Formats: sequence, structure tokens, C-alpha cells
Amino acid sequence: MDNRFCRICWNTSGWRIPTGDRIEFGKSYVAKYGFGHEEWLFNYEWMIDGFRYGFLQPIGKLLQTHAGHQCSITLYTLTPEKQILLIGTLTDAYIPELNELQNVLDTYRAQGWLDQMREQVRNVGGDIGDLENPSCQNIANIRFRPEDVTVFDPRPRVIGGHTIVNNLRYQPFKWIGNFPDTDIQPPQYEGNDPRRSEHERTRAAQEGSAIDPRHTKLQNLLWKHLRDTHGPERVHYEKNYVDLSLSLPDKNVFFEIKMESSAKRCIRLAFGQLLEYSHYPNVDLAQRLVVVGDAPVTDDDKTYLVHLRETYNIPIYYSHFLWEKNELSPPY
Repeated sequence: MDNRFCRICWNTSGWRIPTGDRIEFGKSYVAKYGFGHEEWLFNYEWMIDGFRYGFLQPIGKLLQTHAGHQCSITLYTLTPEKQILLIGTLTDAYIPELNELQNVLDTYRAQGWLDQMREQVRNVGGDIGDLENPSCQNIANIRFRPEDVTVFDPRPRVIGGHTIVNNLRYQPFKWIGNFPDTDIQPPQYEGNDPRRSEHERTRAAQEGSAIDPRHTKLQNLLWKHLRDTHGPERVHYEKNYVDLSLSLPDKNVFFEIKMESSAKRCIRLAFGQLLEYSHYPNVDLAQRLVVVGDAPVTDDDKTYLVHLRETYNIPIYYSHFLWEKNELSPPY
């Protein structure tokens, strides 16, 4: 199968949970029901045998003819400002056969994930639509491993006359020729006014701020793990705003949890908080700072963390939580 470009709906929480961003009109699925099935694409809590089974509307058009094939898929979305942003690439994505998808649907029912999907749609004011009694093709049509996901950060803006700019339908466009031209520089302003619009500032502030129930679930699991490992008297839950803290004989450890689609973004969002919790205004409350997320860590992430530690002498680390195994990796 050829590699493809696939559009996904706009989402302000990293495509982990529906966010109710109603920016589509007309006859699209999102316009009709207030959510898209791809809004759970990077929910790594729902793993089956090491794979994430997700849904992409464009792939549904290929299911019958390309089941059993692998490809690379580059994801893009349309912003409220009508810009095309590249989101990331799924390498070695696989289109499963129907019997495998039926097993996935059975697992979703048995694990209660289907009930959670319905609840989350209702929470953002959407209509559960075909989630009431879904077919297996409505729940998943691709599978991939989290480590085969490349998330673009920052997200490049597509410019020029590429197919995905000229045609906004949810189609599996063939990846032909060069990658689209992009401009990842900050948006240009008109005249002598460098200010962004209030609408853009509000939207940017809200991005990633939707309450994710997985944050609390991971926090509770990690709390139990630390208590079982080190003893309950050493573990503190949200003491002085820190998600979790651990008091050891030779050091204190602060843990900050972030539910983001990449370890890089988790580190970025947690770094300032951990520094403030440990050192504001002029104290040293923790000797190790650990960012915890369920996004896989890349070699570049590891290099970056080592560089921060060696250059600035800041004891910052990242640990990857594996939902399926209920395990926390050693700090990187």
C-alpha cells in the first residue's frame, strides 16, 4: 500500500480525549455529532498486546481493499484559523482484518473503554451517534506501536499548493513526491502591531488544558507503586501542589505528571513547575525532579535530558509509564 496523508479533526488535548472544539460545519461527521473517533488516537492507556488500535476516518475508505497491508501515515489537521498543520507520522501502521477488529471491539466492551468513550463525548456536549451500538470498523481501523509515532513539535504549517491544502476532505491522499512545503516560523503580523488576537491567545491558553481523567488515574497508580516500594510514610500526595513527592534518607524526589503526546512536550510543560516547587523563592526542597508521562521517550529526549543535567546541573529526569504492564520505567 502507498504511504498516505490523512486528515484528523481539530483537538486541543493531543488527540487523547474529545475536547468539543466545534469548528466544522456542513455534513462532516464532526459537524453532525460534535466529536471525531480519532480524538482517542494517542490514548496510550488503551493498549492491546503492545499495540494502540486507533481510528482514522480516511483509512475507513481503504479497509476492504487494503486490510492486511502496512504503510506510513502522515497526519494533518485544520485549525480554527483555517491553517493546515502537520501533526505527526505513524510509521509501520497496519490495517487489520475484520476479525482482528472485532476482537478489538470485544476488548473495548470488556474493559469498559467503550463506556468511557460515550461518557467523554457526553461531557463535551456531543451526540454519541454510532457509539451507541458500534461496528468494529467504527472503533478501530489501524494499529501501531507508540514507539513508531513521530509527533511534530512545533507543528509545521503547510504552505503552497499541496493536495492537502487544496482539498480538505477526509481522504487518504497518496504521499507522492516531496513533503509539503511548510513554514514553522511564528505567524506574521500586519502593519506595526505585533500583538496576536485575543481569540488566538485564548485558544492557545486552552490547548492541552482540558481535564484528562488519565492524569488522576496515573497519579493514583504511581502513588500506590511508590508506597509499596518505599513505604507509605515516605510518599506524599499533592503536598505543596506537587503531584507526588518521595522522601528518601539521602534525597527528596518530586514527580510531576503530564498527559501529552510526546515526552518532549511533557518535559517542556513540567520543567518550570518542578523548578518552582523545589526552589521558589530560595530553597532546595528536592534533589531529583522527575517528569512522568505515558509517551515513549526518544533518543533525542534522552540526549536533551543529559545535556540539561550536565550543562545546568539540574537533576531533571523523565520516566515512561506503561499502562498495559502497570510499570514505570527507570528515570532517563
